[in-house]
Amino acid sequence: MTAGSQLSAPSHSAAGVGSPVGRPRVWWLVLKQELLEMWAGGRVLNFLAIFSLLMSVTAFVLATNNDLNLLPIKATIVVALTSAITFGLFIGLVIAAESISGERERATLEPLLLTPSSHREIILGKFLAAMSPWPAALVVSAPYIVVLSRGDPILGTGLVLGAVTGTMLALSFVGFGLLMSIWSDSSRVSLFVGLLVYAATLIPSQLPAEFLASPAGVLISALDPVESSAVLLTRTLTDGRPLGDEWLFLVAPAVVTALILVVLFWYAAPRLRLTAGE
Repeated sequence: MTAGSQLSAPSHSAAGVGSPVGRPRVWWLVLKQELLEMWAGGRVLNFLAIFSLLMSVTAFVLATNNDLNLLPIKATIVVALTSAITFGLFIGLVIAAESISGERERATLEPLLLTPSSHREIILGKFLAAMSPWPAALVVSAPYIVVLSRGDPILGTGLVLGAVTGTMLALSFVGFGLLMSIWSDSSRVSLFVGLLVYAATLIPSQLPAEFLASPAGVLISALDPVESSAVLLTRTLTDGRPLGDEWLFLVAPAVVTALILVVLFWYAAPRLRLTAGE
């Protein structure tokens, strides 16, 4: 059962008279129903199983390189953190990109739109639900990073900094996925656009180190929120530079996150409708 069908009955009885005193807010009802479908239905658990497999492979490769002295422990921690963030962003993006467009395809969006609430509440409930796998991904990845750190004192700083930068990126990717879902009639379209942007943000990390050290490469690293976060982790954890000297690399993730959330809740959410908006 979708969130739309779950809310259809109370929406018709309350339409036009406002919400009764003590009745749960619509965003909370949407959130609970979405969480039930995502977690009890096994969808998120399947994603987390794949996430665990990818982290296991990454940890094995990193541990092997570490044993052969091919990669310092600090660099190993950074690679493990960036891998966990990259894999975690994928889960939130896929879930968010299907959220609204999937309701349109199943013809269950209309009951949601008929509920006596603002459309922002509907989007808020779906946004929070799509964010829910991210803390779980952090918890799953933590043991791998702890083992790979081998007691290095930067472990605590790395986990905190990775959680902060990863959460900002998760907010922006989930928000972007919802925007694409609002503006698409088909889940295939919203997923395609979302994954295309996801892949584009990973391109700078594949560029040669010589290019990334050039002015153009530094500019790209500073503008791409994913690469900017990776550079911040590398410079503060691997190179030991003070966070105060590298704070500029937090600008791109913070600005992109704020911009996407403003567009999502201030512009797109009130214009949510049965057919894809502009």
